[in-house]
Amino acid sequence: MAKKRKNDTRLDPFATAVGNSSLDALLEQANAGDVIKMPAPSDSSRQITLVCKVISHADIENTTHVYGKNRRVQSLLNEKSVSDILPAIREDGRNQHPALLWEQGDTSLVLAGSRRRMACILGKADYLVLSSSDFTEQDAKILAVSSDQYIAPSLWELGQAYQQTKNELLEQGKKGSYREIAAIEGVSHTAIADAIKAYEQIPSSVIALYPTANHVGREVAKKLVIAKERDAESFNQLVANVANNTEVNAITSDDKRAMAITKLLTAEPQAPSKKEAVLENEYVMLQRNLKSGDVSIKINNKVMTDKRLEQLTKLLSAFN
Repeated sequence: MAKKRKNDTRLDPFATAVGNSSLDALLEQANAGDVIKMPAPSDSSRQITLVCKVISHADIENTTHVYGKNRRVQSLLNEKSVSDILPAIREDGRNQHPALLWEQGDTSLVLAGSRRRMACILGKADYLVLSSSDFTEQDAKILAVSSDQYIAPSLWELGQAYQQTKNELLEQGKKGSYREIAAIEGVSHTAIADAIKAYEQIPSSVIALYPTANHVGREVAKKLVIAKERDAESFNQLVANVANNTEVNAITSDDKRAMAITKLLTAEPQAPSKKEAVLENEYVMLQRNLKSGDVSIKINNKVMTDKRLEQLTKLLSAFN
């Protein structure tokens, strides 16, 4: 087996000590066919029996699905968003650190390792997993949050997760306020507000324009929301234009392309001209302000001789 590279994700939630080692280290050493035990995420006194196995590349999409409350929006996962682990997984023919799966009859739910799953699909590699039917819904919810420590979900994805938490609070008869959500999620209420607003106001089609969803942070999200609120119709047209902009799509640097996309989407529309051109040619421009009626004249100095200036001065001096 090829040596595990640092860009193959670890299971950070399991730093719990097991004997003289951490469970994370124990899982790292797991090989196909091994049977190991781990404490349940929701109750350390309860043991979960895991079987290490390899799912063939051809069977990954048919036999595994991602747990519904996973905070990563799977439709946003692409080669860019898994680029830190894809090369190693593609080269090795499988992920080196196993994902966690909850057996559900004929299918299994991915509780930790959805990025590895996508990387295996894209890299045509096999999927190394630790599978068990012993997990509970509470275990799954904990893993949906804690398994994101390697690379955090984007602001938009967190907004979707926080919105789900809000809906659950409302179902319980509570207000579902930002502060209530913050108490559950362990972050500030302003972070909750920013994330939910980004999710509610920014369409997924806009997020999909960026190299990865993580390129839309707080500041970018605020700019996009302001642009959309300023003129939704114009904003939607800009989104369509950017999607077909070959120059932007040709930018190889992800960061530079993200900046270019933001600049195009948040550009303030030019105000319509308040001046009417009465006379305009290569040498003379005569304009009238549509609001005030004032007239301005601009004459190219190449044709403004002393004699013509004298004639124009006499003409204008007669105005009263």
